[in-house]
Amino acid sequence: RFEYKEGTEKCPDCGATLVDKLEEESPQGINYVRLRNVPTILYARMLQEALKNEDIPSMIKGDEAFPFDFGGLSPHLPVGGVTIWVPKEYLKRSEEIADQMLDHI
Repeated sequence: RFEYKEGTEKCPDCGATLVDKLEEESPQGINYVRLRNVPTILYARMLQEALKNEDIPSMIKGDEAFPFDFGGLSPHLPVGGVTIWVPKEYLKRSEEIADQMLDHI
């Protein structure tokens, strides 16, 4: 996980062949799958908290870094896609929780 000067083909420490880009890894080697898209980061955080209460790990991808105060914009405005991801083995239970919480959107 180190960067080297352009043109370097082997790790100077161990001799491993270097690659242009590492494959994306999920935390702790868990196979995450898409649960659903939600309109704003606030919905994503609420769903993530409900999942956490059921001991279901989750990740938010999309506009999770959107600052709530940026330029005076309301955090309730949709600013782009926000997606919740859960481990594959928790998908069915996560869908039930999401449906109960978000059936109105």
